[in-house]
Amino acid sequence: MVGPGHPEGMDLPAQVRRLAAEDLGLTEVRVRLDRLLRAAVGYDMAAVSTLDPSTLLWTSCFVSGADAAGAADRERVLFDIEFRGTDVNGYRELAAAPVPVAGLHAATGGRISRAERHRELLHDLGVSDEARVMLRTRTGCWGSLTLYRTEPSPPFSPAELALLAEISGPAADLFRLTLLRAALAAPGDLTGPPGLLLVGPSGQTRTVTDDARRWLATLDDRDRLPSAVRAVAAAVRGGDGLARAALPARDGRWVVLHGSAAGDQTAVIVEGARPAVIGEVITRAYGLTPREREITELAAQGRTTRQMAARLGLSPFTVQDHLKATYAKIGVRSRAELVAALYTRHYSPRAAGRPSPYGWYLDDAVVT
Repeated sequence: MVGPGHPEGMDLPAQVRRLAAEDLGLTEVRVRLDRLLRAAVGYDMAAVSTLDPSTLLWTSCFVSGADAAGAADRERVLFDIEFRGTDVNGYRELAAAPVPVAGLHAATGGRISRAERHRELLHDLGVSDEARVMLRTRTGCWGSLTLYRTEPSPPFSPAELALLAEISGPAADLFRLTLLRAALAAPGDLTGPPGLLLVGPSGQTRTVTDDARRWLATLDDRDRLPSAVRAVAAAVRGGDGLARAALPARDGRWVVLHGSAAGDQTAVIVEGARPAVIGEVITRAYGLTPREREITELAAQGRTTRQMAARLGLSPFTVQDHLKATYAKIGVRSRAELVAALYTRHYSPRAAGRPSPYGWYLDDAVVT
């Protein structure tokens, strides 16, 4: 196996950023990311997933190195365990951790049979260790990596886990930028979909989509190209092929510019900065109030009652009342059942669709 002492491992974050600068689809991005990680760290099987940052539920998954036969059954067992919220290194636990990476061997002191998923699933696959990586930025958690080593491979070392932690942010940006490009091609019914500008090597604007014009008008109503666009394009040309900037709009919102290389041009995606929110379809399906929607999001993220109360400025008793009302509307009795119901009723049936950059799915690819 190739470890982090290998030259490829030393430059892994930069390689991930360079991959983000390429205009690739989600499938190719995951194949290439898998190839980079195998060369730098080494493992036998992997699951590379995108997540809805508002619920931390899976919106798509790419599996490599595992036999496709029985995949659905393995996924069901793994999700059942995850939704219980009692196992070691749970995804929701890691998403909120100071370092969003953990190895199963290290977390259990080498006694990986202490993990429910090892006893119920991974043991039969010959797994000797598992590394989980949550792909997280300041704007949310956009994906996860689950890497497996099988006997007789050694456990993931502290140095290898540290290297994986270094790519958490760059890989999250990689996924989000890839999904933004998909939304440009098929915005569906996204409110305020992103727009695109193509800037030439000398800074001249060559193409501006209508959606980009609308976003730019919120920055400057004098029909001028904001200097931030030129600055982002210049940063792309002078850096590693990626740049990002956020600036306030005239109406109080924030607009985000994502720059990446596109041949001899620079592509700048412009979008409104927005919080990650649970799919409107779920709110409509159950008639949740705005407060119940917030409670549902936080419960899906694994927040405790006290954490929800502190976040929302409510008493723990009020949070419990909202939880009970939410359970009644969705038809469940616990948080574990709530998360499982959201996934099995709304996310799982759309597994073949394309996730949007804001969670949920692009409508043009939804499977009904």
